[in-house]
This record gives sequence, C-alpha cells and structure tokens, in this order.
Amino acid sequence: MSSDFYETSPALAQYLILHYGSVEWQLPSSSCSRESADFPVRCVQEGFRWGELPPHPTALDLGCAVGRSCFELSRRCRRVVGLDLSQTFLQSARLLQETGSIRCPVPLEGDQLVERDFSLPAGVCPERIEFRVGDALATPFEECFDLLLAANLLDRVPDPTALLERLPALLHPGGQLLLTSPFSWLSAHTPRDQWLLPGSPRVASLLLPHFTLLRRWDLPLVLREHPRKFQWCLPEATLWRRNDV
Repeated sequence: MSSDFYETSPALAQYLILHYGSVEWQLPSSSCSRESADFPVRCVQEGFRWGELPPHPTALDLGCAVGRSCFELSRRCRRVVGLDLSQTFLQSARLLQETGSIRCPVPLEGDQLVERDFSLPAGVCPERIEFRVGDALATPFEECFDLLLAANLLDRVPDPTALLERLPALLHPGGQLLLTSPFSWLSAHTPRDQWLLPGSPRVASLLLPHFTLLRRWDLPLVLREHPRKFQWCLPEATLWRRNDV
C-alpha cells in the first residue's frame, strides 16, 4: 500500500465509514462487540484526562484523515487544527465542515458500489476547526497546543523517530499527548531500518525526557473494505503529559 492509496476512492470510503458511518456499517455484524466502533470518537472521549486540562483548550490532530476527531474535539476546545497529507481526505473534511454532509460511493461485492451519505453529528462546532494539508514531519506551527492527538500516524511516516522528536515542541507544559499505533509497518511508508516495535525502548527514550507516561491501553478499531471483508486492528494507546520546561 503506497501513500497514494490515501488519495483513492476506496480509501475515502473506508475512512468515511470509520469516522461517520453507523455502527451497522462499521462492524461485520450485530453480534460483534461495539467497543471497536467509533474509533475517532473514543480517542477523544476516552483518551484524555479532561479534568487536568485548562478550560476550553487548544488541540492539534496530526494525521486527522477525514476529520471526525477534530469535530469531536471542537465540542470542548476553542480551537482545533487538523493536519493531514491527503488532499482527498481534507477536501472531504472541509466539505463536511461547510455543508454538514457528503455523499460517497461505497464498495459492495465485486465492482458494485452504492452511494452513501455521511453527516456531521449534532453538537459539534465546525467554526472552531482549521484543516491544513501538510506533512506531520515538516509543517510549521505558529503556536503550542494544550492537547495533541496522533492516531495511527507513527507507522505511516518515513521517519517515526523524527515525528516523536518534534512532539514536545508542539505542546504547552502540562499539555497531553495521545499516541496510538497498531505498529503495522510497511516499507511503502517507512524504510525498514526506521521501524519501531510495540513498547520499543526507543519510543520511551525519545518521549520520557519530555513527558510523563500517564496510561497505556489497547484501543481497537475495525476498518471496513466491503460487507464481507473487515480489518480488525488493535492499536496500542499511550497518554503522556508534557513536563515543565
């Protein structure tokens, strides 16, 4: 899978379902555990210690895809910046931001497609969000943030070490970082000599001088390809608090 995959119609359909689809569309059957549904929502609701953050914080979502976590963050944050390298994903996020809905062809069996509408949930604040097309390793930011989400981004950048090294400078002291990854390394995205294993001491060595680890847990998700093919993933989630400078 190359990075160009994230500019394709199948990728867009997969991620719109993951972010905005009904539970019945996200999961293989009604008998499946619902704890794997609504991954972008659970990142925001379950991932941060909101009571330890300032009122109305600012947020950065690196690798925001089609934007659901950004919209969920907008319920509590006065300003949200969502960054992604895929122009296709961010065009869709902006259309949802501007109009509240989007229509996309979704794969069925074989080459069959069905048009499906996706809508913003009630109660979000789209006007608080700024979506930017950019590289998580290089795009400059004029400000620091109170919280930072990097969901399943680590194994999709060419230099994960460089990503980890730039994170401290993006957060205020006391700010929180939620990092999730299934560690599904592919040479199409990351050279083999840059791969980091789950629980790698290298990850800890890069973050611990600047952060305190608050929590480590599993945050499952299901990615639908078509009605009879689903990817069940078990990303590791870690929550960190930025130390005082």
